[in-house]
Amino acid sequence: MPGEHLITRAPHRPTGKPSDPAVVYPAAVRRELLAAVKRLRAIYCKRTGLPAAVLRAHLENLQALERELLGVPANAAPEPDCVRRARQFIAAHLTDLITVGMVAKHVGLCPQQFRKRFKQATGLTCRQYLALHRVEHAKELLMNPERKVTDVAFEAGFQSLSPFYRAFRKHAGQSAAEYRRGFA
Repeated sequence: MPGEHLITRAPHRPTGKPSDPAVVYPAAVRRELLAAVKRLRAIYCKRTGLPAAVLRAHLENLQALERELLGVPANAAPEPDCVRRARQFIAAHLTDLITVGMVAKHVGLCPQQFRKRFKQATGLTCRQYLALHRVEHAKELLMNPERKVTDVAFEAGFQSLSPFYRAFRKHAGQSAAEYRRGFA
């Protein structure tokens, strides 16, 4: 159409320079964007016809967007292999009882070194990261109106209700019941 411009941008390349102040997304927007990033990553990982360089660039852009949405500083160090393996372990065992020591052992580091590297790479502590992803999982479960909020809390991996309620309000900006009512 006349007057429209196609905007393209190069793949994200960390520069190590301090970034502009972080954009704060409203909880609902952040939730929708994180879900979209998750869906896009799944789609791109299944694509075999794309050249490797194009696929890698798209996945790097998705990772950069996800890090921005999670509040990780743009000038944070690139993700080390141990952090990538930790994130995979957490994703695979999200609903299980997970301790920082278990994750550290899985990636072959002592807990203190693991905490330091994870925080440097993600901008979050391992517990914060775990709570954030459990809340995201709980949001998906809450889409089913048949499930009780208390059942969702335990199914999402929380061991008791008070940490669930606290984490949900912190990451979603509202209670689980309010979140569910928004979809009724």
